[in-house]
Formats: sequence, C-alpha cells, structure tokens
Amino acid sequence: MKLSILDYSPVDEGLMASDALAASVRLAQRAEEKGGSRYWLSEHHGMPATAGNSPEILMARIASATQTIRVGSGAVLLPNYSSLKIAENYQLLESLFPNRVDLGFGRAPGADARTGAALNDEKGRTIPYAQKVSDLLNFLTGKHPANSRYAGIRAHPETRDRPQPFVLGASGSTAEFAGKAGLSFTFAHFINAGGDGPEAAEVYRAAFQPTDYAAQPTVVVAVFVAVGDTDAQAREFADAFHLWLAYAESASPFDRVPSLETTRAHQWTPAELAVRARNQGRLISGTAAKVAAQLRALAHAYGTDEVMINLMMPGEAARLRALDTLTSALNVAVPQTAPAEPDGIFA
Repeated sequence: MKLSILDYSPVDEGLMASDALAASVRLAQRAEEKGGSRYWLSEHHGMPATAGNSPEILMARIASATQTIRVGSGAVLLPNYSSLKIAENYQLLESLFPNRVDLGFGRAPGADARTGAALNDEKGRTIPYAQKVSDLLNFLTGKHPANSRYAGIRAHPETRDRPQPFVLGASGSTAEFAGKAGLSFTFAHFINAGGDGPEAAEVYRAAFQPTDYAAQPTVVVAVFVAVGDTDAQAREFADAFHLWLAYAESASPFDRVPSLETTRAHQWTPAELAVRARNQGRLISGTAAKVAAQLRALAHAYGTDEVMINLMMPGEAARLRALDTLTSALNVAVPQTAPAEPDGIFA
C-alpha cells in the first residue's frame, strides 16, 4: 500500500508557528525515509493552531529539504485566487523541483466568513468554480478555446513536465467533475466520513475521461489518524484530537493543539461530547497494527492502493513515532538507500 501525508503543521501547546514549521520539515524527511509517496501541505486561514496558510511557500521549503517524495498542496483554495497566479506558482515549483509537484486544489474558502471576505475584498464578481478550474488547466498548457479572452496566455516558466493536478472533494458532484475533467481525485474522508466516499469514488471512475494529465483514474483517500504504542495511549491521542476538532470548526478555535496534559484535565460538556460523536468517523485511531488494518479496509472500500493520513496528534515525537510504526505495520516499501543531503536553494 502507498502511504502519503497531509500536514496541517500543528502548533503544539507552548510552542510557536516557527516550531511547527520546522517540525513539518522533519516529518517530511522522515516520511521520505520511510517510503512515503506524497507530502501535502494544507491551506487554512484564521486558525492559529495550524501554521499552514500558504502551501506553495511550504512546498518549496519541504521539497528543498527532501529528494524524492512528491510534494503538493492539500489543497490550494481556488476561489480565493487568480487561476493564472496559481498556475504560475506551480509552474515555478515544477521548474525548481522537476517531476515532484502535485497541484491539489479545492473549492472551499478555508476560512470563516469574515476572514474569507478579507481574502477576497477587492473582487467585483465570483467566477464559477468550473470556469476557474478550466482556466487554471488552460494556463498550465497555454491551450485556451479560440474564443477565450485568455487565448495566447500561458503560465511561465515553461517546463518539460507539468504539475499533476488533483481535485480535492468530499462529495459525489465533485467526484464526477474530477472524472469528466480527466484529473486525479482525492476524497476528504476526514471531512465527510458518512459513507459517501466509496460511492463518490465509483462516480469518479464512471465519469473519467483520459487526458494528458491522467491516462487512467487515480483515487486517494485522506483521513485523520492517531497512533499509540498501546490502546490506552491511542485513546489519549484520540481524546486530544477530538478536543481540538470540537473547537477548530467553531467560532472560537483553540490557538494551540491541546496537549495530553490539558486534555486529561478537561471536563467535557454535553455539547462537546455531541460534537465529538458527530466527528467520530473522521479519525482512525489505535495501535499501529489496528490502524493499519483499518486503513487497508478503507482503501479497499475506495478501490485504491493509496491512503493519505493527517497526523493531528499533540507533540512532534508522537507524530514521528506514529509514522514509523504505521509504515512498518503497512509494510511500506522503504528506499534502499537514504536520500542524499539536499542542496536546493532553500536548504
């Protein structure tokens, strides 16, 4: 099975965003060492407990500190930006790190209403998502319809290969859109764990039309994971995750990821427990062997051989340990030799 990482760059209690970003670099290096396929960075705004708000900048840092693992966005939030600017950013990344760049994009704003308005306050109109995606792909290739107002415009710098586009979604309609566009598809099981995912994967495959971007359908399923050395430790990590998530999507998110100590001392309210119950399926937790079994079952349900995990666990040491034990339990193929020291311009 292929194992990939989606990283929110969590800011642990008592630490700063700079610590979280440095930890992300080390986690990416460990993921490469352990045979990880992809390392994706998130985009969130107005969430101080997660440091990732500009995937392109973090991608450059991560790619310069690694050698072989593919690096991507999970996801750049297309409605907030010019399609041309995104195309230029990813063409530049492809120039710096050839054949290693994934362009994952989504349609969510990634922020609360006020922050979303601040991100878009200069815009006079909203461009339909399908049009923004079409423009993005056409800027990457320079091939616009003859009647397009953008005919002749291409994102530079030109590259021999192009970034691999992924549509990120959590619904059947997004899946069908990805299939018809002939793009790779990642289902956010960590957002929608209600059982729609496997059906969406089938909708995607049925709608798929081969393109230069993807000759055959590609499905990745992404999920939150908490791994402990024992069942008891895994339950504590799950508690910390659910405490963070109970507020992460509220009007008053935590400014740090709660520690195990904070979580142990927390008195859960009925409202918090109700939110936790609704979010239960978004996390897979347990020992490495138990999580590996659940990930294999999840991959089977989606008809894929690639799962992407989001390790929203408190503490860098815990996240590194979880990655080590999980890759071993999944028998992820480890590179024969350690990657050479990076010599990129950001190293």
